Parts: sequence; C-alpha cells; structure tokens
Amino acid sequence: MKTIIIIPARMASTRLPNKPLALIAGQTMISRVYQQAKKTNLEVMVACDSLEIANEISKIGGKYVLTEPNLPSGTDRIYEAYQKLGANHDVVVNLQGDLPNIDPKLILQCVDLLQNSNCDIGTLASIITDKEQINNPNVVKIALSSQKQALYFSRSAIPYLAPTKLESHFSQNIDSKNAVYLHHIGIYAYTKSALEKFVSLPPAKLEKQEGLEQLRALENNLKIFVETVDSHPISVDTMADLTLANQICAVEND
Repeated sequence: MKTIIIIPARMASTRLPNKPLALIAGQTMISRVYQQAKKTNLEVMVACDSLEIANEISKIGGKYVLTEPNLPSGTDRIYEAYQKLGANHDVVVNLQGDLPNIDPKLILQCVDLLQNSNCDIGTLASIITDKEQINNPNVVKIALSSQKQALYFSRSAIPYLAPTKLESHFSQNIDSKNAVYLHHIGIYAYTKSALEKFVSLPPAKLEKQEGLEQLRALENNLKIFVETVDSHPISVDTMADLTLANQICAVEND
C-alpha cells in the first residue's frame, strides 16, 4: 500500500506557543520529528500553518505543504495537505509534531497494525509504569477491548479502580501485558476512506469536552485498533516537558 507520513505543525499551541521551533539539544523540534520519520524510508511531509515552520523544514531539505492556519484539528490539517498532494495514497499516517525522539520502528508498527487488521485507524500505546501519570491530564489514557479495539480515550484515569484496589494493583508486576492503564502515543495510521470520513464530520460532543479529536472517530463508529508497545516517546506539551526532552535528546546525541 502506498503510504505517506504527514506531520501537522502549527505555531499557535495554547500550552507551549511556537512549539515546533522550540530548540531541543540545538535542533528544532519539528526538524527532529521529521528526521526520525524519514528513517522509516516512507514518504514524509510536514503540514504547516506558517512560513516559519516551512523555512525550518527547507533548511534540512524536507518537504512541506502550507495549510490554512485555523483548521479545527491536526487531522483536518493533514487532510488538507493530503488533498494538495493529490490524494493518491492508500494509508496516511498522522504523526504528531511534538514527539522529538519518536522511534521509527513505532511508526512502522502502527502502519503494520492498520494493514494487517480490520480497522479504520491504527494507533499505539504503552503500559503506564508511573502511577503519577494516571491522573495527569496531559497523559491520554485508553480503555481497550480484548480484541485491541479502542473503547474510549480520556485525560481522566480510565478504567476507574477503587483506591485500595489501585494500591494493590501497583504492588504487583506492573510491566506485565495485563496492566490496566495504557498511555496513548500520538500517532495514527488512517485508511484513505477513514480519513475522508473523519474530516467530513463535525467536531463531536465528547471530542470537545475532552479535547481529544480521536473521540470524533469513536462517536461515529470508526474502528480504532491499538497496538501496545514497549517504549514511549516523550510528548512535549509544557515547558517542563521541553526541559526533559532536552535532557533525553542530549544524552541520545552523545
């Protein structure tokens, strides 16, 4: 299947303005994400809302498409870029532009999940091993069926466990595949038809309440399958995340 990775990037992040151009170990975040994506040997494009981002991608010999700045979601942004490119790919990967140390193998796992299962959208998650992340709204959790199908995404702790059960749970082997809490990774692989359906739909009630666009898909009966993987890239949403990303990437560069 002909596949393209499109990285949505915009300057007007509410929690961390100008996030794509934030420096991480001497390199902009969007440049890092682009270069990690290129290691998959798939076609890669940045869908950006400004010339500042476009110029940064040009500096590293990358490809970009300028999109309207006021689109309602990152998926709407990648779809506009996809249309401008001719809409001739079978699989479109939406790779979030705030994952500076994303492992290229994870991107390929997401594509494989979509291609080898009966779903509309494929995505990834990792098991939460730090219980402080459970109630962190910046950590998106997933309720998952036994068939790997996403039932719900939330910034709240899902599924709920009574406090005594929670403590008992974390005293056991949290690294097992039976662990309760899953941390979503910001990458989606769409079939062409699923992407077209998604952007034709208005923002959904739960999507707006949680601030999670993937809930638009679930509310409209698009099937999302989730592969659980062993590593989790850092997602940069705050200044504290940016500080941590600098520390991690500085070590990786050594």
